Amino acid sequence: MENEPFLSLQSKPQLRPTVEDDHHGTPSEIQDNSQIQPPSKKHGYLHRCKTAPAMAVMRDRKPKTPQLPKPKSESSTIIRQAFFLLSLYLLLGVAIYSFNRDEFSGIETHPVVDAFYFCIVTMCTIGYGDITPLTPATKIFACVFVLVGFGFIDILLSGVVSYVLELQENMILTGIHIKKSQQGFSARNYIVDVDKGRMRIRLKVGLALGVVVLCVGIGTLMLYFLENLDWIDSVYLSVMSVTTVGYGDRAFKTLPGRLFAGVWLLISTLAVARAFLYLAEARVDKRHRRIAKWVLHRDITIQDLLAADINNDGFISKSEYVIYKLKEMGKIGEKDILQICDQFSKLDTNNSGKLTLPQLLENRL
Repeated sequence: MENEPFLSLQSKPQLRPTVEDDHHGTPSEIQDNSQIQPPSKKHGYLHRCKTAPAMAVMRDRKPKTPQLPKPKSESSTIIRQAFFLLSLYLLLGVAIYSFNRDEFSGIETHPVVDAFYFCIVTMCTIGYGDITPLTPATKIFACVFVLVGFGFIDILLSGVVSYVLELQENMILTGIHIKKSQQGFSARNYIVDVDKGRMRIRLKVGLALGVVVLCVGIGTLMLYFLENLDWIDSVYLSVMSVTTVGYGDRAFKTLPGRLFAGVWLLISTLAVARAFLYLAEARVDKRHRRIAKWVLHRDITIQDLLAADINNDGFISKSEYVIYKLKEMGKIGEKDILQICDQFSKLDTNNSGKLTLPQLLENRL
């Protein structure tokens, strides 16, 4: 008990003042309880109980096991992995192609440019057919290269695009929060849903479709000027490229065109894929909002009462009602509830059905 800081301070005896008595020459205690006025108590003030443990002492308690850190976003890690693996992937493909040029068929412009162009077209799964492997060894290399590239594009580079979009969204949200108190309603309220902390899904779809039009437009202009195609063929090849269809009747044949394709195809195919993903998210979000609206506005029935009465006590508490509605909306599932209940049971050591401060302190000792 003496090791407890907040108990040892209260257990010390209080020293009372003494003076020398002129008549007896021995110290005598002065009973000045009546002379010392206690501090006046004002109504409305809260006074801390003397037996309550100090919060500072509670914070100083070290748990038995270290607390699990909060999961962090893996976007920065994905960025580093993407650039490293992309460089390694392209360097390996360029090296293999450059040393085996005779085993590939197609129009040649420059060894390095052709190798880079072939790697990008293969990685993006477009497959124009203008450069193809001829020997069994190069065909095996192409199979492995396209499989690795397909997974690489889907996992890592999609993470890069998501990271860039999230960074831009966070910058917009931060600017709106700063200027929210300085100005009233503005057009930005249509751009960002501040309450939910994200851009509105309709705006995301609009921006994604705008990116698709921009990628197709840039590709059309460059194909018209670099590949000397007419406007119809330029639009045709641009759309077939960004959608990774690649019929093969049209392809990039010039050196400047293949240099442009190496960068443009890598960016545009990812942007278009993300745009169609936003379209799917918009449909799912609309369906969720419709279900949530129906759940919140419908009348509760006897079957609902029986289903929501977890404790089987004949009535629904507020917590039971919230859990039941969240399950109806699809926000949580029975498995999630069971996991939370299991964690609560581990903390509730005496099976009292509630957590108290002494229990938490006991678990940390």
